[in-house]
Amino acid sequence: MKKGIALIKEMKEKNQMKKKKSQWYNLRPVLGCANWAMFFVLLGARETGKSYAVTNFFVDQFVEKGIPFVWLRLTDRQSQKLLQNNAERLVDPDIKRKYNLDLVTNGTNVYQVTKRSEPDKNGKTKILEKKLMARVLNLSTFYTDKGSIFDKDFLNDPNMRYNIACDEFEREKGEKNTFDILYALVNQLENLVRSTKERVKVFFMGNTLEEASDILAAFNFIPEQFGLYKLKKRRAVIHYIAPSELYLERRKGTIADILMPTASTFTNSINLDNSLICKDRLVAPVAVVKFTKDRKDWFTIWNNNIVTFYNGEKGKPVFAMRPYLDELYSVDRMNSMIQLFDTRSLQFRTMIAFKRFQSEMSLLKPRGK
Repeated sequence: MKKGIALIKEMKEKNQMKKKKSQWYNLRPVLGCANWAMFFVLLGARETGKSYAVTNFFVDQFVEKGIPFVWLRLTDRQSQKLLQNNAERLVDPDIKRKYNLDLVTNGTNVYQVTKRSEPDKNGKTKILEKKLMARVLNLSTFYTDKGSIFDKDFLNDPNMRYNIACDEFEREKGEKNTFDILYALVNQLENLVRSTKERVKVFFMGNTLEEASDILAAFNFIPEQFGLYKLKKRRAVIHYIAPSELYLERRKGTIADILMPTASTFTNSINLDNSLICKDRLVAPVAVVKFTKDRKDWFTIWNNNIVTFYNGEKGKPVFAMRPYLDELYSVDRMNSMIQLFDTRSLQFRTMIAFKRFQSEMSLLKPRGK
């Protein structure tokens, strides 16, 4: 009995030591699901090594198998920063040294130089051969990116696959909401992979904020506790990364820790407001709220104030939140719905419904009477 207790204690000590040494993020937990998953969502505080781990994986795939990759950011301004000075912000210096990379950029493309000329008398060389390694795009201007770095015969090579990353896919707190992230993401991915269903890996790396992202809502799942969540029906893995002891030690006493100790980008905690979630029995639908012509953007109000996703309810008054939706549009009716939401008079059946409704509200443009 004592030996058994000692063994359990030893295993716990080893696990604690392992946890203490795990300062940086490792992709192994999510890559273990690569045989069925297409989407890999990594949620973690800043400086946990999410982007580094994905970049290292992509570069390794390029060096070993010649697989190019696509790196997405939200806006053109963000993507252009990654391309400056021969993509020095895209690929960490450690990774460049590790794989002996010689990178140059042209437009949105990043190339690995494979052959240079002999130095001239001024010590300068000319690029003789180069190979496309990556393309850096953004979501906000997806409509201009109709081409792809992948040709139609790309997947004929059994070693090839689509490697795509969307980094910092959540808007920062206070950042202006100028476009629908999910709509732009889906269209940009459609530009890149079209109807391909296999040999696709799409990574999302995000700092967890007070407001859970549109993309998490699209997967119909928002994690409330640290852990690895497998959503097989949606071919997605969501890793809500618990900060290690070494990470917490390293962040202790930093500027962010002193001035904003509770900010979620540093604590790695999603603070969900559950006060508006109502599980009361739904008695009767009273109205339908439409944000677009797409049914996925419609909601039904039950029992006077409980909002759910629209499920075919007919014959009820419609609140058209924009003109030209083939419904009677009234600024007064639109503003009355906004006021109900702003004054927290509406309740929601699920957290996902709340987040989706909130997201649609944030995209509305103010209109006068």
